[in-house]
Amino acid sequence: MKFNGINSTLQSLVQFAAPAAAGAVLSFTSLRWALMIDVATAAAGIGILSAVALPAGKGKAAPSVFSEMKAGFRYAVKDSFVGRLLLLFGLFIFLCVPAGFLATLYVSRYFGDTYWYLTLVEVIGFIGMAADGVLIGAWGGFRNRVKTLVVGMLAFGLLAIGMGATEHFTVYLILMAVYGIALTMVQTVSTTLLQENTASAMMGRVFGLFGAMYSDFLPLGMLVFGPLADVISMRLLMILSGLLLLVMAATIWFNKAFYRHTSTAEDASSPKDA
Repeated sequence: MKFNGINSTLQSLVQFAAPAAAGAVLSFTSLRWALMIDVATAAAGIGILSAVALPAGKGKAAPSVFSEMKAGFRYAVKDSFVGRLLLLFGLFIFLCVPAGFLATLYVSRYFGDTYWYLTLVEVIGFIGMAADGVLIGAWGGFRNRVKTLVVGMLAFGLLAIGMGATEHFTVYLILMAVYGIALTMVQTVSTTLLQENTASAMMGRVFGLFGAMYSDFLPLGMLVFGPLADVISMRLLMILSGLLLLVMAATIWFNKAFYRHTSTAEDASSPKDA
């Protein structure tokens, strides 16, 4: 958990620093040369990765991508904890869209569309995400990982309600900073729970599904909440999504089998059993 927290901090710092670095580069050179820097760093990354030693194959033909996906899906269905956790994470990302990923639209509509306001929202959010990585890296979360997940969801739900209800931009920014902490807490503990409860032979397949939950439910949320924001008050959307997140957290809390689940990675089923 602590290492995942440190990883979250580094990712947040990169996301925070990248736009500033890009702006600095574009201030004294053209877009063409800025893109060349991107090409050069990509080449450097490929070169470093090519030097990593990989275990030799056993002479068997590599399975197809679709067969690997099917195996991962079957494993997630068979392991009820892993399957439920993946679904909960996807629903969490979906309900995060109004308060988190439509934040710039919300600010421009209710507080003003000045560059200063829009920049502050992005910066404060990333600062909160980086702060949570430091917090988790130092603290490590509760002994019960699922309790940390519930606390993160509860906090995010309450923050979404508060962000939708407040009419003061300063209060909104404070809530946005704490929102960044809650968001990263849920993402970090979800990653840790999957690592601790997935058989090592199935880790890649399960984390492929984990990435799919994010990359599928985020655009789905944009597709649903984006058009709704043109016909329904965004404040109402944020409050409703926050209430649904509270319901999700309460559901986990009262599901004792899930809430008190302990790590089973060592005894998890092998690919043959999946």
